[in-house]
Amino acid sequence: MFTTEHAAAWAELIAAAPAEIGDRLAALRKIAGVTGVAHCGEGRPEAIVVGQRRPAAAMMRIALFWTAANISAGARLLEALEKEALAQDVLCLRADEDTVRHIGGQWERRDGFLQRWIGIEPVRRRSQVPPSWPQTAGFTCGPSALAMAMAGLDPALLPDRALEVELWREATTIIGPSGPGGCDPYGLALAAHRRGLRVEIFMSSAEPIFLDRASSEERRGLMSFVQAGFRREAEAASLPIEARAFAVEEIGQALDRGFSALVLIDHAPMMGDTCPHWVLVHGHGDGVYFVNDPWIEPDRLEQPMDVVDLPVRAAELDRMAWYGNPAYRAAVLIGR
Repeated sequence: MFTTEHAAAWAELIAAAPAEIGDRLAALRKIAGVTGVAHCGEGRPEAIVVGQRRPAAAMMRIALFWTAANISAGARLLEALEKEALAQDVLCLRADEDTVRHIGGQWERRDGFLQRWIGIEPVRRRSQVPPSWPQTAGFTCGPSALAMAMAGLDPALLPDRALEVELWREATTIIGPSGPGGCDPYGLALAAHRRGLRVEIFMSSAEPIFLDRASSEERRGLMSFVQAGFRREAEAASLPIEARAFAVEEIGQALDRGFSALVLIDHAPMMGDTCPHWVLVHGHGDGVYFVNDPWIEPDRLEQPMDVVDLPVRAAELDRMAWYGNPAYRAAVLIGR
């Protein structure tokens, strides 16, 4: 077994593996959160499997599987990777068709990938997974999350960029450090309300938020002005507003009432860099919450399967769902 901390093991495998595999290993070596298992014979690698996970998610994707000719090591490597994944509190593995064909095992077919539970599969109270719509701009996570929530309520609705940008134009509140920015909870709630959806808001801060994202007093002033306007409009529309921090259990209770939840998180536990980010929480069961994340991280070589229906432990969601200094919480519940 080797992880990103085992520099010597990585270097030996990269040098000994075929050139194409060595190049892929070298690329994966740069990514935090990868775990590899290798089978060697006569001092040379005969089979390698590498799993990659987001630190806050209980899912690991098989990012690389390779065997030398005439070597059948798939079952052994899969078992070894599962052991390492369980030690990291991972509940399931994901892979593409080609990987599963070579590594073997029993897998569940999902939309665009295959999945295998290695822990106890949580019993969900809702099984429907909203379609994934990764954001197409760096500042549209909130509208993308809202578009996915809308599609989860209306199967006939297919999220697209036109809807994403339309929602962003209605809900944006931030003037970012170098250009456009994202959306506050009141703006997102109003965009959903205008489309006939039921909305409830949690907002623990009475002060304007995201001001740390602006680079000048002029921009902070404009953000404060826009947010105040959104809040007045939300109050005038009699949208339910809970002016307090929610408990994670309350998100689960809302899901049981038929809502989905746009939850503001700090992206640091997932990606290592602090920034505000909206995700869609759409299901839960047995202490696990299921999340569609609008962001696919290119620097981590992520794929669409890395961001849809992600299992996240309740304690991890509780840790992520704070942002700012002093820290605050925000969520928008979306229902029919």
